[in-house]
Amino acid sequence: MIITHARPDDLADIVALEQDGFDATEQWSEAAWAQELAASDRRVLARLDLHARVIGVASFSCVEDMADLHRVVVRPSARGAGIGASLVRAGLEWASAVGARRMLLEVRPDNHSAVALYRRLGFEPISTRRDYYGPGRDALVMQVSLAGDDAWAVVCA
Repeated sequence: MIITHARPDDLADIVALEQDGFDATEQWSEAAWAQELAASDRRVLARLDLHARVIGVASFSCVEDMADLHRVVVRPSARGAGIGASLVRAGLEWASAVGARRMLLEVRPDNHSAVALYRRLGFEPISTRRDYYGPGRDALVMQVSLAGDDAWAVVCA
């Protein structure tokens, strides 16, 4: 499997992943993903299968020394195979290479598999954002340090 930069031609595959991966109330629209792919301040990575179809995607940004993980979506039938982890690792490497010293993300606290993945990759909870996903649906804010000896790389190896 290959990790590459997502292209505008991947939009339909990404939207299909989004629709399969999230409840309708939490889905990003086709327009939102199109903007994500076109934005110069974003890094959108895609994991391709052997037939060059997108089976996972992750979006990142970096401003000065702070990187953000905006979204990770993996085809439901491909979950548990390390695809999400490989995309986040690639994003961590990119963020470190462009000078980020830490990366933040928001995740639903009841998304236990995602929280466990992020913990395995070195992310630690730092706060809660009330009503982030809508009324009564909070987000857990997590952070990983990218500074120093790349301690996250040991966790990811």
